[in-house]
Amino acid sequence: MTRNIFILLFCLFSFTGHTQQLSGNISDLEGKPIPFANIFIKELATGTTSNIDGQYHLDLPEGEWQLHYRYMGYKTKEVKVTMGQNNMELDVALAPQTYQLKEVKILASGEDPAYFVMRKAIAMGDYYTKQVSEYTNKVYLKGTGKITSVPSLLKNKLAKEEFTVGKVFVTENISKIHFQLPNKIEEEVISIRSSGLDDQVNPMQFITLNLYNTRDEGFISPLDKAAFTVYKFQFVSVFEDQGRIINQIKVTPKRKGKDLFNGFINITETFWNIHSADLKLRLPMTHIHMHQIYAPVSKDVWMPVSLDYEIKFKGMGFGLEGMYVASIKDYQVTLNPDLDHDYLKQEELARKQETEDINKLSNTEESKVLSAKEIERKAEIQTLLEKPDMKNSDMRKLARLMEKENSKNKKEKIKEPLEIKIEKVKMAKDAKTKDSIYWDEMRPIPLSKDEKISFVEKDSIVKVKNTPEYKDSVRRANREFKFNHLLWGKTYRYKESNSRLSTPGLLAFDKISYNTVQGFTFDAPFSYTKKDTIGHYFEMTSNLSYAFSREHLDYTIGSLYRYNGLKRAWLGFEAGSKAVDFNETTGINPMLNVVTSLYYKDNHMKLYDKNYMKVWHKIDLTNGLNLGTKLEYANRKQLYNNNKFYISGPGDNKYTPNIPKGINPELVRDNKALTFTAQLDYTPHHRYMVKKGVKQMTSYHSQPTFSLLYKQGIKDIFGSETDFSFLEASVKQEFEIGFNDRLAYSLKAGSFLSDKKTYFSDYRQFGTSKPVFMIGGDMNTFRLLDYYQHATNKEFAEAHIQYTSDRFLLKRLPILNNSLVIQEKVFVNYLTHEGKKNYWEAGYGLSQIFLLLDLEVFWSFDGKQHKETGLKIKFNI
Repeated sequence: MTRNIFILLFCLFSFTGHTQQLSGNISDLEGKPIPFANIFIKELATGTTSNIDGQYHLDLPEGEWQLHYRYMGYKTKEVKVTMGQNNMELDVALAPQTYQLKEVKILASGEDPAYFVMRKAIAMGDYYTKQVSEYTNKVYLKGTGKITSVPSLLKNKLAKEEFTVGKVFVTENISKIHFQLPNKIEEEVISIRSSGLDDQVNPMQFITLNLYNTRDEGFISPLDKAAFTVYKFQFVSVFEDQGRIINQIKVTPKRKGKDLFNGFINITETFWNIHSADLKLRLPMTHIHMHQIYAPVSKDVWMPVSLDYEIKFKGMGFGLEGMYVASIKDYQVTLNPDLDHDYLKQEELARKQETEDINKLSNTEESKVLSAKEIERKAEIQTLLEKPDMKNSDMRKLARLMEKENSKNKKEKIKEPLEIKIEKVKMAKDAKTKDSIYWDEMRPIPLSKDEKISFVEKDSIVKVKNTPEYKDSVRRANREFKFNHLLWGKTYRYKESNSRLSTPGLLAFDKISYNTVQGFTFDAPFSYTKKDTIGHYFEMTSNLSYAFSREHLDYTIGSLYRYNGLKRAWLGFEAGSKAVDFNETTGINPMLNVVTSLYYKDNHMKLYDKNYMKVWHKIDLTNGLNLGTKLEYANRKQLYNNNKFYISGPGDNKYTPNIPKGINPELVRDNKALTFTAQLDYTPHHRYMVKKGVKQMTSYHSQPTFSLLYKQGIKDIFGSETDFSFLEASVKQEFEIGFNDRLAYSLKAGSFLSDKKTYFSDYRQFGTSKPVFMIGGDMNTFRLLDYYQHATNKEFAEAHIQYTSDRFLLKRLPILNNSLVIQEKVFVNYLTHEGKKNYWEAGYGLSQIFLLLDLEVFWSFDGKQHKETGLKIKFNI
């Protein structure tokens, strides 16, 4: 887990240079180093960033260059440097930024002038998002992470993997990036190395990320069109930088939330683009403080050239601190030919509007109307841009006009492709083998003392791990049997054949269970898997389960094979004997039944003995349309309670017989059944990715999924007694309604078309969780419905609706307002059939409490009559 956290946090970006080297230190006027200051040369569209100690170096060709030394809170210092054929040292001291209040027009309403600035910036956001249609650059990324704490119980285990308190990890890479609108990214990793993590750093998402649109990352930017509903803005001051007037705006969330920034954002006057940002994010267990510095990489085009992130993680006993710095250079940009870039030249635009002429119109009436609309739209845009007291309605209108103007020259919208292309990172052959001499020459940001020590330690470890003796020892450890494997189980990995074998342990306490029918049970599962790189997958499984009170050994054996990864085509079989819940698919969680039985003497689970054999097949008929079929033969026998053990429980409570309450005993007697099942699922426009020859459908999408299920009981074959036909139709969907709010629903209806002979295990069962405690369970689970009693062999209808929100009711209260993780949910569940007319439940809950618990309250009704009120404590494990 720790390794994965580090890899996630290290995904940021930076860059490199050549020829003679300019180096030195950047400090304030008192001589204190300024970490992560930016040095940029506009003529070369290149630069670098200082390290945590304020040290920098930059490779420059011969000639005279104008360098800009910058960091937020300090005045930009311009220094003219003449580079000859020798290296050069230059120390630079930056003076504190001089802020001043400018003369601003205060509206009669008393509104802070910051709102005027932000309205302009937000309205221009669509333009700046699309201003550049294509660019290339070089990125240098360096991340330094330090472990500050680990859980006491895991200290020894983590120490074996070299995760100890005070341990420093460093990762760095140099990449070439090519970006093209709307989101095409190509990356070539030139070199990469790490002092303790896997060499897998991908800065793509951060390079293309911009503060104009952060919703895909789960945040609301201060430049989002909905920013005024969640942020307060305060005008702080103005300052001058590189010939432009910069407005400093304080950003304060109106509410607490993991989706909101706070800090400062600097916006240029007249052009209304981002100059720099100093923002913080407070995520669950994680605090992030980031600085972004923009620079003109070509005429009127400002792009990020330096970023640094301070990240602090503390949770679940782990503590991590990271400093990540990214430097970007060698920009080559292409202005979007579909946009009118004159909006950056206010005076020219005004003249253009005044001299707009009839000669722009064509001879057709249709063209005259279109051109007139274009002229009118341009005039409206100019009027709004020059408006001194822009209101929110003006900002929204201007944003709409800009978006329409920026898309007017686009061709007909191309339908979004079904396949989500995984951006392939091109890795140079020697990217991971570059030596320290190479890095000393190419690294634009010097290493600090701790970072140097970290790489020295890693190099010494790598030497040991690359020896044949060490590799042989690892291979033996993955394959050789040891006595403790018999006690705790083991997974043996065979890298050469891409397979593994898992065996159980005699002391594997998670394989012990209890119910009143079998008493205590112990499971011993075995599995063997093998896969290749073209989509094939094979798995063989078996399980031995001994019931101590029944003195009975159950067994199962099964196999499945994926023979076509692109069609998601599977073939499988399973056979054996086991004790099965009458509600086999949505019954009570076995672990919960153990707790309620041993501590409350409530044996909710009712079982029957099933000796069976089944074969099944699944395949995609076309994208989004999947067909599954199954043929099963089962010899089903009645079971009885064999154990009355309990640890505690109410004195008047007694274990109930192993027959569902209110069910005719004839329905659970011994019987044989041959059944055929077919299910068709269809999700329109279901997008997917292809990885190693396997088609993987996106798990979250906003499209509805339609399903049709048919089940047939086949009589008089192998003694089968069942004779019925069952048909069920359903639809489910989940989609966003507003930011971070979701609505999900599931509708089902079905009927037994014929019912000549059914047993209780053939009935349509409904998922429920009656006890106060609940383990897992999805939105299709009723909260207060009794187990088994409302199963049916008649027609039925079932509905579930769930609304999830970050701020709905209680999260608005001060006591919960600071909670970043907790979400609120509102539920409605409905069921009707011949034996249960118009039953429904309504509930409210708080989810993700301590990242583990949900707390819910529910009310149930029979029609209009209130039936029951219940509290639920749900464990999400």
